[in-house]
This record gives sequence, structure tokens and C-alpha cells, in this order.
Amino acid sequence: MSRSEKVFVKHIEDEKKMKILFNLALPDLPERTFTFLRSKEEKLEVTLSRMKLKILEAVSKNLNKRKKKKNSETVDEHDSQFPLNLSLLKDGESIDNELMNMNAWTENVQLKINDRVYDIVENPPSVLHLSLPKNIMSGFPVYPKVELEYCSKEQCDFIWYKNISKSEKSSVNKTANIQCENWLILSENYFYVAKKTDVGCKLKVSCVPKNGEKIGTEEIAVSTGLIQAGPGNCPFERRHEFTKNVTGPGMFRCVSYNILADLYADSEIARTEFFPYCPAEFLMLDYRRQLYLKEIIGYNADIICLQEVDRKVFYDDLVPVLTSAGLDGIYSEKGGQVVEGLSLFYRTSKFRVLEAQSKILSNAVANEPVLKPIQDKLAENEKLKERFMKRTTAIQAVLFESTDVPQKRILVGNTHLYFRPNRSNIRLLQAAACLMYLENLLLKYQKENPSYTTSLLLCGDFNSFPKNGVYKFITEGYLNKHCIDWQSNPEEVVPGMPLKHSLSIDSACGTPPYTNYTKTFAGCLDYIFYNKEHLEVKDVAPLPDHEQVTKYKALPNKVFPSDHLALVCTLGWK
Repeated sequence: MSRSEKVFVKHIEDEKKMKILFNLALPDLPERTFTFLRSKEEKLEVTLSRMKLKILEAVSKNLNKRKKKKNSETVDEHDSQFPLNLSLLKDGESIDNELMNMNAWTENVQLKINDRVYDIVENPPSVLHLSLPKNIMSGFPVYPKVELEYCSKEQCDFIWYKNISKSEKSSVNKTANIQCENWLILSENYFYVAKKTDVGCKLKVSCVPKNGEKIGTEEIAVSTGLIQAGPGNCPFERRHEFTKNVTGPGMFRCVSYNILADLYADSEIARTEFFPYCPAEFLMLDYRRQLYLKEIIGYNADIICLQEVDRKVFYDDLVPVLTSAGLDGIYSEKGGQVVEGLSLFYRTSKFRVLEAQSKILSNAVANEPVLKPIQDKLAENEKLKERFMKRTTAIQAVLFESTDVPQKRILVGNTHLYFRPNRSNIRLLQAAACLMYLENLLLKYQKENPSYTTSLLLCGDFNSFPKNGVYKFITEGYLNKHCIDWQSNPEEVVPGMPLKHSLSIDSACGTPPYTNYTKTFAGCLDYIFYNKEHLEVKDVAPLPDHEQVTKYKALPNKVFPSDHLALVCTLGWK
């Protein structure tokens, strides 16, 4: 009797079927995979009979092909005298063929086909889909799109290969691991960074799904195109010189970045009006995401607040890559019809999530008691109320506990305020709603755990200049009713609305000349606000030089994946 092999039995949830899958090679049949979909309530005798028939049909078809190649007469499948015996064994004895499939195909039973014995593996870890992107560049991370069942990406084994020509084989070091004749092993990881020497080659990735002691069937994907040369050194790589290592105890690095949603970048209006200076190929998601993933990974951040994150980008790209780098993420979609929103990633070795919530600001103003002052003011001007309540702006609020500094917690807010020009009044109300909401949460958390220090971090794209009321209100704690921003739209004026909060807040990265730069607009719109009472700025990764930003006219371009620049700073507990 030969070595034991595997037959995979998958019980399809909410269905009356089960899938039986195994590899089989016979004297008159090259190895192939057999898959059977059978009723769970079908008798074992019927299933085994059907399996035997299908296998004999495959043997007969193979014999016929061989006969045709020899210009011989075709042999009918029933003329084949090939012996085939199938049975299920338990403790070496055949089990009752009257049993239903659901009770017969279990992990303490074996399938015997002639002299081959298969151990049954129920609900095996499986790869449902595996593919590689079309655009792969040297110097940038590439990773497969993978859909798994009964396992996670972290449990699986991934191996990367590149193809080599016959002429190259002689020049490859004899100690190099060459598999399948023309493939050279490159790496064993979820993602791979292609090298210059890989340019012009195809990539192959294999995935072996695992879950504990269960091992599923290997799946393989090969790139449809060749690896291309990258754009060379990008300006963010110079910034990486300041963020080479993960921060030490008592400190954490924070990133705030509007990565430019694909639904805004890859559109006719983007190509013709917003970014006409940027070649269409550099606006494509396949290109841009390679850049911003490499950029974000290289910052070695502990808290990452992203805006304009497409849902598909969060789940298909950011989560798989950043979780491999030791981070976990939370996604909050904006309201309305758009499928983009906010995402907040955190280093799991530094922070533990205690509570996470997300609010659409217009809904919060209508329903949260702490925001009733804003609701009352909106009631004084119907046009202002209508415009404000139609906005789909959201805020994420996540309470973290530090795992390396005892009794330290931080409430992180992440938002993206309304962008239309001449709507500073709306942004002021949105900023006020954010601060009032977060301040109320802070008071609640401090009351619940007075022995803990709970601080605040508020990141995002605020679409406001430092001279505007939003910045003044957040950093100074007060804004009087005469602020010019209240008059930004004469039809929506609400007189007599001073704003205030009790927190001591500053901008960690200051107020650079711009964080958003296009051909028609440049300005500082993005900020990392922090509570000076508990935190202090340790360092700030310098922004790219103006010459770098304007080398290709404006952002985005060949070496900048977004029209915004990432803000990067390191904070420490006082």
C-alpha cells in the first residue's frame, strides 16, 4: 500500500451539497484533479458508484486519444478491462455503504482507490482566487490578490519566482534555487519588492493555504505582463531617511495623508480639468497604489490617518500589505453614494483598540445631545441648514491604550472636511462638531478612568488655510462671532455664534506653505493636531523641496501618487 494522500471534503454552508476533491493518477491516466459535487443526504453507495464511473470515463477518453494519435480504431469505454475499486475505510474496515454522505465523509475515515489511500480533510484551507496585477515595477511592492476560505493570509505560505531563459541558466549561480526548470525562487513572503535585475521577467507566486495542521492545495498565479522599470528615486524615499526605524517606548510616529481616491483620479474630469498636466498612465490606480504603498510602509508609522480611501483599496491593498507590516486598520465610509472614506491604521505592538466609532457629522448634529448648540443655530437659517445636512462628511474616533507606556491612552480623530470654495462657514460648523464631539468623548473616558491620562490627536484634510477660522478655532480654543468666515456665503449667515473648546491644541507639523499643490491651487490644508498638555513633538519628517514638487509641473505626477503631501511627525508622552 502506498503513502497516504489527501482527499478534500468541503461542506458548503447553507446548501445541501458537499464537494469532494482529490488528485489521481492511474496506469492509463495522467494525474488530474477530480471534483465531485454531491448531496449530503445521498447514500455513500451512490456517490462511490458515480465517482467510479467518472474516473473510468476519463481513463477511456485518454485511451481513445492515444489510439487516435496512432491512427488506430477507437476503443469503447466499456471495452476497457481496467480494474477500479473504491471504498471508504475506518480502522482498516469498509464502512456501511448505506450511510449518508454527511456521516460517511469524515476526518476519521479514509478513501481507498485500488492501492492508493487518502486521508479525508474536512473543510480544508483553500485558495478561491489568486492573481497578480498587470502593472509591476521594480523597486515597488507587489502582492497577489487572494481570496481564501477556512484560513487567513498570515497562515499561508507564499513563494515568489521569476522566469529565466535557457541562456541565463548557465550564468545563474549553481547554489541558486531553480524550480520547474525555468523559474528561480526569489522570496518567501506575502509581498515582494522587484529588483532591477527582475526587469523584463515575469513573476510567479504560489500560495499554499494552511490552517493549523490542515494544508490545502497549492495555487499558482503568473503575471500577464513583464516587470517594468520603476520611476527611479521618488522624493518620499528621501523622507524615509528620517523614518528608518520604528519608534521606541514612550513615542509614536503619526502620518496623515489624503491619498487621492481612485474615483476622483481616474475620471474624465480629472484628466481634462483637475490634473491635465499629469499623463493618464500616472493617474491609474495600478500605478499610483504602488507608489503610495511603498511611501506609507517606509514611514514606519504607528498611527496612520488616511483620507479619500476607496473601499476596494482599503480591503484589497492597504489591509493585506499593512497587516504584513504589523499594523491593523479600521475603515469608515462617507455617507451618500460614494465608496470612499477614512481609514485609520495602528501598530498592534504599540496600541490596543478600546473603542472605535464613526459618525456622519450631519447625522451627529441631528442626534447627539452634545451637538445641540449647532443644531439650534442651523435652525435659524434654512439654507445653511439644508446645505450642512446634505454634506456626507464623516469623522472617525478611536480610543487606543498604549501597550508600552502604562496608563496612557489616546483618542484619535480622523476627518476630511467639506472642500467647496466659499464654504468656510460649513467647514467651521463641521470643525466645531468634530471638536465638541471629541471633547465630550474625552471627558467621558477621563471620568470612567481618572487614573489614566487620555490625550487627543486629530488628523485630516481640513480644506482650510492657517489664516482661516477652522485653524484658529482649533489651535486657540476660541473663535468670536465676528470671524469673517461666517460671512463666506451671504445667504447662509448665522450671526452671533462664538465657538470654544477647553483643550490645549497645536499643529505638530506647523503650517507649511502647502500640503496640496496642483497647477491651479496651492495651500496648507492638512494638519496633525495634538494635545500639548500631554504630548510633545519629537521630530517632523521634512516635506519635499519645492523643486521636487514642481519638477513635473504639479501633483500628482510620475513620482507623487497624490495631489496632497503626507504629514509625518513623531510624538512623545510628557
